[in-house]
Amino acid sequence: YVIDPETFKVTGKFKVGLNPQHVVPAWDLKTLWVANNAENTTKGSLTPIDPKTGKPGKPIAVDDPYNMYFTPDGKEAIIVAEAYKRLDFRDPQTMALKSSLATPQCAGINHADFSIDGRFAIFTCEFGGMLVKIDMVGRKVLGYLKLSTGKMPQDIRVSPDGSTFYVADMMADGVFVVDGASFKEIGFVKTGKGTHGLY
Repeated sequence: YVIDPETFKVTGKFKVGLNPQHVVPAWDLKTLWVANNAENTTKGSLTPIDPKTGKPGKPIAVDDPYNMYFTPDGKEAIIVAEAYKRLDFRDPQTMALKSSLATPQCAGINHADFSIDGRFAIFTCEFGGMLVKIDMVGRKVLGYLKLSTGKMPQDIRVSPDGSTFYVADMMADGVFVVDGASFKEIGFVKTGKGTHGLY
């Protein structure tokens, strides 16, 4: 659905595949991408939308795009291929595949945030109650962290100074506090039932 932000009226709608998950602005903000993972099928796609007109472009077929990020320098798109437990690094405009990184212990790889210098990222493993730390320079898994009472981690956000990551867990009903450098759990804040998003 396309919604006018001033009037809150629906001004248009269009199909974007079998199972749209997230709408992600491109690194250069010139495109909105709809990640359609087409759950339990091989029909995953990314639909580009012109943010000025709200009109869609031609969908691009990609494997299981549950979520999507861009490297901090904007040189690559990162497709979170949840069902395959992997990250696909793609050209940020054409979405041509450049490389892939397997995260075999991260069931339900999902949301992410980056260290302040962009050297590493931490992704949530929604179905494993854990996190995975990725070396963004060497493109390798640095390790996994099982959260003490983690059941279903969702959003993750880095603190403004880059030292701490906050992880919302919708089944643990709170936010885990993780030291980014040491990749250790250092606290938990009980926030309420179904804690899902962090902004």
